[in-house]
Amino acid sequence: MHNAPQETFSCDILSLSHDGRGVARPEGDAGPVCFVARALPGQRVRARVTRRRARHVEAVCIDVLRPAPGEVAPLCPHADDCGGCPLQRLPYAAQLQAKADLLRQTLRRIGGLDAAPTAPPLASPLTRNFRNKMEFAFGVDDGGRLLLGQRRRGGHGVVRVPGCALMPPAALRLAARIEELAAASGLPPYSPPERRGDRRAAGFWRSAVIRLSWIAPQAPQPDDTGAWTDARRWRPALLLLTSPGDAGQRRAVRRIAEALLREPDGPVCVVHEERASRDALVQGERRILALSALPGGDNHAARLRLPLLGRCLKLDMASFFQVNTAAAQLLAGLAVHAVRGELPTTAAAALTPPATPSPSSLLDLYCGAGAPGLLCIDPSSRLTGIEYDARATELAARNARALSRPHARYHAGDAARLIRRLPGDHAVILTDPPRAGMDAQVIETLEGQEAVRLIYISCNPATLARDAALLQRRWSPEGFQPVDLFPHTPHLECVSLWRRRTPV
Repeated sequence: MHNAPQETFSCDILSLSHDGRGVARPEGDAGPVCFVARALPGQRVRARVTRRRARHVEAVCIDVLRPAPGEVAPLCPHADDCGGCPLQRLPYAAQLQAKADLLRQTLRRIGGLDAAPTAPPLASPLTRNFRNKMEFAFGVDDGGRLLLGQRRRGGHGVVRVPGCALMPPAALRLAARIEELAAASGLPPYSPPERRGDRRAAGFWRSAVIRLSWIAPQAPQPDDTGAWTDARRWRPALLLLTSPGDAGQRRAVRRIAEALLREPDGPVCVVHEERASRDALVQGERRILALSALPGGDNHAARLRLPLLGRCLKLDMASFFQVNTAAAQLLAGLAVHAVRGELPTTAAAALTPPATPSPSSLLDLYCGAGAPGLLCIDPSSRLTGIEYDARATELAARNARALSRPHARYHAGDAARLIRRLPGDHAVILTDPPRAGMDAQVIETLEGQEAVRLIYISCNPATLARDAALLQRRWSPEGFQPVDLFPHTPHLECVSLWRRRTPV
């Protein structure tokens, strides 16, 4: 290999990296590992070097010389353009195997767990039309007309995805209607800066977040697979994110919201939020409008209902909830069992109510709107929830009342400070951090807790492994049970059960 700008090489893709790139070592080269974008485990590819780092090389696949064993046709007609679903050419069983290998390797390499008790991943019950939420970006097509779609593979551009295999048809129809109305408004789409520090960002329309809300009176049973795709029991909900607007621009958004709410198959609610920061994040900084198509008026406009383990939880349009409703039942079921001291290794066992009793008290870190912590305890148990977002803890308290958990108390703020201030006599700790994992100060603070068990729900094997290296000072890992909530992507959730080490 040489340092020429257009340097190419051939290689066999051995495994998968945490971000979905293929991992390889070029033939006859004992140098650094290569991460090859758009390449899959089992393929032999020709790749072009894009960047050299001190310890690795970054490259992109320019030709597949030999397909992976059993390689299949793309699930989605937009596979070559859209930036999502990089694994869709792999058979689903091969996807699960690649993710399992990645988890074990990461726990060993980063976490120092050479023999981590890791079970095979639980498969998603659905592999298409499974998402209850998708973020769409506004952009322009080749003719300069506004469009709404997904980020183009390897760039900031946007591509329409009317045939997307992940969202139900009703959500895709709503996306097409939003594009039509936004284009008719004459307001331009937002263009984020292409480089850090670049201040050249302009435009109004940023993103449209389409979510699904459960509208049937009763929550389904967690193994009712037909419920997750039954269009009669779901309605879309919409959040429009824009740059800060003047009075006229805000009126334009309101007119679009009112028009959508009047349509027979329109959204159950429309929320308008603004973001002033010069970036591409889909996170509102100020709520401008919330309108509802259901009885109850604006006070309920931003409320969604989503089913989990036979109960319904109320969420805000901006609340976190697992995007794969069917697989979320498995993840929550594992958490319920793990809090009670066992970690199932099959889907059927995860969805079976545990025979063991609820702990007397639970510390629920990064609790969000209350799930799954509220489902892990009985009405007599004491629960202390901690979450940085005050809006989330308000919803958690509402859900606690609705689920008859009178001894649940929630606190908003920095987790490490709150843990030090609150009583440390909880029997069990449940932690469900974001992709960045747990703060080292939080882990250090947990060492002073009296809990006999700790359950860690992770959405990022790399940060799970990093945190595992620190947790081992106080806790011993009993099991890691991954769950695939994101078919066709490298992402993987994992529930791990830890027990407090006996003092020497």
